[in-house]
Amino acid sequence: MPKSLLPRALALSNLRAAYARVAQNKGAPGVDEISIRRFARDWEAHLVELRDSVRANTYKPQRLRQFQIRKPQGGWRTISICTVRDRVLQRAALNVLEAVLDKQFLDCAFGYRPGRSTQGALDAVLRYRDAGLRWVLDGDIEQFFESLDHALLLDFLREDLDDARMIALIEAWLKVGRREKHKAIGTPLGMVVSPLLSNVYLHRFDLAMTRLGFRLVRYADDFVVLGETRAEMEEARRFATWALGYIRLRLSPIKTRVVSFDEGFDYLGVHFQGNAFSYVKQNKRVRAKERPVEWDFLPPEWY
Repeated sequence: MPKSLLPRALALSNLRAAYARVAQNKGAPGVDEISIRRFARDWEAHLVELRDSVRANTYKPQRLRQFQIRKPQGGWRTISICTVRDRVLQRAALNVLEAVLDKQFLDCAFGYRPGRSTQGALDAVLRYRDAGLRWVLDGDIEQFFESLDHALLLDFLREDLDDARMIALIEAWLKVGRREKHKAIGTPLGMVVSPLLSNVYLHRFDLAMTRLGFRLVRYADDFVVLGETRAEMEEARRFATWALGYIRLRLSPIKTRVVSFDEGFDYLGVHFQGNAFSYVKQNKRVRAKERPVEWDFLPPEWY
C-alpha cells in the first residue's frame, strides 16, 4: 500500500496545480465569503499558509455553505459549497489519491474516473444488449449520498491506503459534511473529493456483484445489471439487496425494477426501447438505432 501521500499532496507544485484547477472552475465563495478573485490577490501566500497549517495539525475545514435545488424528477437536492481554501486542499489531495485508488476500480465503474465517461457506460449497455442480454435490473440506491456510512468508508480507506494523516484529513471533511449532527453519515454533493469517495465505497458493491458473475454497469450511484432472462435478473435483485445491505445501503423498492429492452427503460438520460434508443438534445428528442459518434448531451446531474 502506498505511503506518504499527504506530503505529496502538500508539495507546493501540487498545491499550485490544485489552485489553478479551482480557479478555472470558478464557483461561488463559501461561508467565509472569500471569492476566488479575492483569494487570487495573494494566492501564493495562501498556499504556503495552507500547507503549513496542515503540517502543524492546526488546519480545520470550515463549515459548508448549503442551498437546495429542485430535482428534475421532483423533490429537492442539497448542494454544498466549500470555502476556496478547502476546495484547493481537497483538489490537491484528489490529485494524489486518484492516481492510487483509481487503479483498483473495476471496468464496470464509469462515473467520475479519468478517461471514463457517461458515453462509456452507455456503450457498455449497448454491447451487452447486442450480445443478447435483453433483461435488465434497473437499480436505484436509496439516498446514497445521504446514507454513506463514515465508519465503513474510513475502514475501506484504511484497507486501501497506509497514510493515517491523509485519512484523518478526509475524516475531517466528512465530519463538516454530516447531514445530521449526531449521525456520521453522508457525503456532501459539491465537495471536491465526494465523487472519488463514492467510488471507494461502491467498489465493494462492484466486487460482490461481478464475483457472482453478474454483468454490471455503474455510473456513480446509477447502475444496471444485464442478463438473458427475467429469472436471472430477479436473482440479481436479491444479490444486489444483500450486497448493498452489507455496506449499509438499500435498494429503492419503488424505483428498482426488472424490465426487458422490449418494455423499455431509462438510464443516464437515454431511453432504451427494443433495438432503438432516444435522448434529448437541444430540447428535441433524438431517436436512433446506431450508436452516435458522441453522446453529446449533458450527463446526469450529480453535484
